[in-house]
Amino acid sequence: MSTIKKQSLHSAIFSYLGVAIGFISQGLLIPNLLTKDQNGLLGLLLSFMYIFVQLASLGVNYAGSRFFPRFSERKGYGGFVFTGLSISMLGFLMTSALVFLLKPLFLSSSTEGSAILDQYFYLLLPISLGTILFNFFDSYSRNLFETVSGTFLNQFVQRLIILIGLVLIAVIGISFDVFIWIWTSAFIIPTIWMIIKSMQLSGFSLIPDFSVFTPKFRKEFINYSLVTILAGFSSMIIMYIDKIMLTYYGGLEDTGVYNTASFFGSIMGMSLIAMSKAAIPVIVNAFKNNDLHTIQTIYRKSCVMQLIIGCLIFGGILINLDSFFELIPQGYQEGKWVIIILGLGKLFDLATGLNGIVMAMSKYYRYDLVIMISLIFLTIIANMILIPEYKLVGAALAAAFSTFYYNSIKYWLVLKKLKMQPFDINILKVIIVSSVIIAAAYYIPLIGGSVFNNLLDMAIRSSIFSVVFIVVIYKMRVSLEMNDIINRVLKPLLKS
Repeated sequence: MSTIKKQSLHSAIFSYLGVAIGFISQGLLIPNLLTKDQNGLLGLLLSFMYIFVQLASLGVNYAGSRFFPRFSERKGYGGFVFTGLSISMLGFLMTSALVFLLKPLFLSSSTEGSAILDQYFYLLLPISLGTILFNFFDSYSRNLFETVSGTFLNQFVQRLIILIGLVLIAVIGISFDVFIWIWTSAFIIPTIWMIIKSMQLSGFSLIPDFSVFTPKFRKEFINYSLVTILAGFSSMIIMYIDKIMLTYYGGLEDTGVYNTASFFGSIMGMSLIAMSKAAIPVIVNAFKNNDLHTIQTIYRKSCVMQLIIGCLIFGGILINLDSFFELIPQGYQEGKWVIIILGLGKLFDLATGLNGIVMAMSKYYRYDLVIMISLIFLTIIANMILIPEYKLVGAALAAAFSTFYYNSIKYWLVLKKLKMQPFDINILKVIIVSSVIIAAAYYIPLIGGSVFNNLLDMAIRSSIFSVVFIVVIYKMRVSLEMNDIINRVLKPLLKS
């Protein structure tokens, strides 16, 4: 757990520096500097892009992580980079052809704002290529236990570039045409940097070597890749279908409001992403050595740690909602319930920890496919029923329902197949304490009245809440790992 804890901490630091930048960009500047249509366009392009990228990867990233110990036994990692890169580029060519063929169908999903989507639709190609390459080299680095660079580049540098573009709009008035190219470069520049970092790791080689692919292993690798292609593709559809269907039923303006509101849910999930990246190679090696005790320990500790972080962030969001909506234009206020509903769904996701990773890296990974296929149908049906009736709130309810269903099934499967149960009394303690502190902080009187006062109110309210929450959690010792992280953070400050 020490390797995971150390790298998770470093990754979390960069993730939440990125959160600060993302809040300024997505939370404050984009609603004030861009139209709702333009905001919705960015969200819709990203939704399509993540679905395309998952399909284009052809399962190589998960398969590479799953079987990397076999490649690592050979010189130059058995041609891993050449093989993975070749598969990724083949997948990109296939999905690029699909983009051209299906463009009319994609455009028909936008009842309003189709002109702006038509104008910038093909930006899907460069941002998809950049993301495909980034994901592959980030996965390669993680297999070698180097998980921090990817988080730094993806969560921090990418958002910094977008912030620079927005500042240029505010300061010198660049057009949206110029801005969207800066936005596109945010998916290219970190990729170039990631490739350079990967090449500097020991053992990097682009020399082809197919000797590891014995007939038996080739079949195993392909079968696993096929399952993860479908499961991963299904996962992306489930995660991003809400914005696509919201555009279909309501137009890009509704998607713009939802895009800003859903940002807060994504903030809550960043710590789990950071932990997952660090945990995958450790869990893979533990399965290889049949060390189920290590996996059980990681699984259990991840649940309480992630729930603590999630409650801290969700509480900080809840108590500042009124002040936040005073800072952005009228018309975004209907996103308030979207934030609350998505936040509650994300809390359940965090509380169940690394169940998805444990299942995907085990011999029961094929269950993923069945779960995902069923979830696609349930998610699409839920959106079709709820969005026409409740619009943005309907999309949020469908997303929360999908999250609950997915994690409940994964929890049950890990319990049934691997006999691992991650919950203990500490989970209940965190929930009760968090609820009490959040409720108390919510009733701190608002300052309000001006932009400065609202920002001051958010700073004071957040500081009081955070200090009280961290002190209480620390004193209760519900997570020794979390206490250790707090000690490591405070030690240099106390020395000074």
